[in-house]
Formats: sequence, C-alpha cells, structure tokens
Amino acid sequence: MARRSTGTAIVLGLGLGLFLSGRAPEPTSFVGAAAAVSGGRHTQMRALTRKVEDTEQVKGLDSPLQVYMLALVDAAAKKGESVPVTKDIMKVRKFYEMILDDKLEGTQKYLDLINGQASVDMTDVDRAAEISKMMGMESTVLPGFFRFLAKKRRFNGLSMIANYYMEELYKAQNIVPARVISAQILTDEQRESIKTKMKKITGADDIKLVTSVNADLLGGFKIEYNFLDADNMRDPQNALDYSLKTVLQKAAVGQGVLLDELQDAVDTGR
Repeated sequence: MARRSTGTAIVLGLGLGLFLSGRAPEPTSFVGAAAAVSGGRHTQMRALTRKVEDTEQVKGLDSPLQVYMLALVDAAAKKGESVPVTKDIMKVRKFYEMILDDKLEGTQKYLDLINGQASVDMTDVDRAAEISKMMGMESTVLPGFFRFLAKKRRFNGLSMIANYYMEELYKAQNIVPARVISAQILTDEQRESIKTKMKKITGADDIKLVTSVNADLLGGFKIEYNFLDADNMRDPQNALDYSLKTVLQKAAVGQGVLLDELQDAVDTGR
C-alpha cells in the first residue's frame, strides 16, 4: 500500500506539472449532457417553471426573466439586502431541487401547494406567503417579491427566475466554478496553482474550486468546468484529464492490453 501511495503522489505531481506547463490534453466537450426527462414529477416541475410570457418584455432587456431578475436585484440593493437575498435565492433553488429529487417528506403536498391545487380557497398570494414561510427567508425583500410575482400571476416562474439570478451573479462577478477530482488530497499550494492556471484558461477573475478524491484514478487528476448549472456545478461542458487511469486506458487500447492487468501491475509494483 505504501508503494502505491508513493506512486500515486508522484503521478499527481507529474500531472500537475503538465497542467501548469501548458502541455494540456485537448479539453473534452460534453454535448447534450442535460438529458430530457419525461413523466411523473418531472412533468409537474416543468409546469411549475414555465416561462414568463414574452409580452412582458421591457425595452432594452433580452428576456422577461431578466425583467424580473433585475427588479429583484434593484429591490435588494435599495433595502441593503443583496447578500441575504442571494442566500434566500439559494434556498429557493434547494427547495425545488429537493422536490424534484423527492427528498422532502410529503413532496406531493408541496407540489400541490405550488401548483395551486392545495385548496380552492387559497389565493396565489396566500400560496406565496405559505411557501415563503416554509423556506424560512432571511431577507424581507424576497417574501415581498413572492407576493409581487403572485399578484402578477407569475409565481410559477419562481424556479426559473432563481436559476437565472444565480447564473447572472456568476457572470457579473466573473467567477468560474471548477471541480478537481484527484487520486490524492491536494495540498493548499496545489489548489492555488490549479486556480491560477484555470484563471488563465477561462479568463475568470476568480475560480470557485471544489475538490474530491477518487482513488480509482490511480494517480493524477481531472478537472471539470464550464457547467450548465454553475451554482450547483452540474453538467460540465469541458474537462481536462491528467489521470493515470486514462493514460493506462489509452495505452491498453494501443497495445491491446487489458486495463485490469495494467492496474494490477501498478498495485503490486510488478
């Protein structure tokens, strides 16, 4: 085990050296990573997040989502609640994700409430107030924004507005999320080196770096970035692969050698 640990560390160092030297493999692009899902809860969720009508576009703005997002940003700035509002928007996104993944007890109850099917006596404004209470908002602005959407009969577009808000926040601050999956835990120095290099690759002012360890890589690391969902780091559109496993796979294909045999050789040192 000590031999494998030492070897893994060496390969990690070599991979980092190649990455920093600029001798990078061609970035892998993932096309169609976000697959469409039909039926059941996903169908209901699509109904919850239907687009705001195009008739509500404002001159000079690209989309109705932008109209509502900028209204929220402006209200938060005037109240001095930009940070609490951003935290609340994250809660909104988490709430909808938990419903979609069926991780809330009584999910159908929440779906009925959002869809307006919980009670015939409950108005859209009542629904907005109840959902705001369930989420536990930190700001005073977002509950008011909920009521505003409800009065406009656009509360069902909340999830899309929340997603758009976070996407634009990352763009405005020029922050690029990147996920590094390595065979060993990265040191602080290695993390900073990767962030510096990723700034050059992406042109970002800052990198939101998230790391994880996967010993199956055998050595080295992989980097995923350019996510369709930047906040939750889902559906990466590009990747750089400096893992020993990929090197072995390519060698195995070229030489007609089974990967399991190569991995066994690495594990045993034979």
